[in-house]
Amino acid sequence: HLPYYWARMSVRHHGDRDLQYSSERLFAPRPARFRAVYRSLGPTHALEQSMPGSIEYFLTERYCLYTTDSRGELHRGNIHHLPWPLERAEAEIERNDLPTAHGIRLPDVPPLLHYARELTVYVWSLERVPLMHTRLSAAAAVATKSSLRNL
Repeated sequence: HLPYYWARMSVRHHGDRDLQYSSERLFAPRPARFRAVYRSLGPTHALEQSMPGSIEYFLTERYCLYTTDSRGELHRGNIHHLPWPLERAEAEIERNDLPTAHGIRLPDVPPLLHYARELTVYVWSLERVPLMHTRLSAAAAVATKSSLRNL
């Protein structure tokens, strides 16, 4: 039930720090392409473990995911991983159609980028969220949006 699409993707390593990444959606109602070169600024730019309240923590420390099925019922999948070993990064983005394909206009500011060499992540099977929890989850989503504005 996750909103994924088949895609033609490739990643090429150039040296120890550069990754050339490309993706093109296949069979999608809204085509999208992405091409960029990511560059880790290296271990000397490693971040300490992200702390609650930081933007890094908000963006990376997720321990469950939510989605809906064709009937609109909410499902949750639990996730387990250690904290992300983040390094600062930069990118040269050649093409990014994904936001536009969903009616999103990105601000004209440099993106905040991080890099992690590797992290093992375990995702459990999706479970239907009972209606009572759905209402609580909706309230939590509103609270999360509010806390993002305060970062």
